[in-house]
Amino acid sequence: MFQRTYTVKGEDVNDFMVMQNAAFLNYASKLFDTFLFVNGFAKLKMNTLKVGVQKSNAQIKHHNYLMFTQPFSIELDCKELGLCEKKMTIEVHFYNQKKELCATINSALFWFDYSSWESVKPPKTIAKHFLNNQKFRRVG
Repeated sequence: MFQRTYTVKGEDVNDFMVMQNAAFLNYASKLFDTFLFVNGFAKLKMNTLKVGVQKSNAQIKHHNYLMFTQPFSIELDCKELGLCEKKMTIEVHFYNQKKELCATINSALFWFDYSSWESVKPPKTIAKHFLNNQKFRRVG
């Protein structure tokens, strides 16, 4: 889990002072970029390696509203690594200050190699957050 706290700003809301869908997507994207930066993958390093992340298929599910000037926290949950270990699935949860779930974004991410124009496996330092390293013991 990776978490950050923000406050709803004026450009994030509509005429009724409720946070818009585009703002949810922007905060989710910002959180994932911060997650990559903290794990050693700044944009400059990714440009040097000629790899990037293609975000696709984001689905928003609303539970409660986030209002103007209201503090909220965002939590990144790495779900799975599938499709020959090239597709990463993440969930981003938005919570209000009372820790009530306000929205969830499910998104699929692909690592993309710009020199060969193909999707590639993510770097091991990032992929380890998506793998379940459960150890099963022998019974009997």
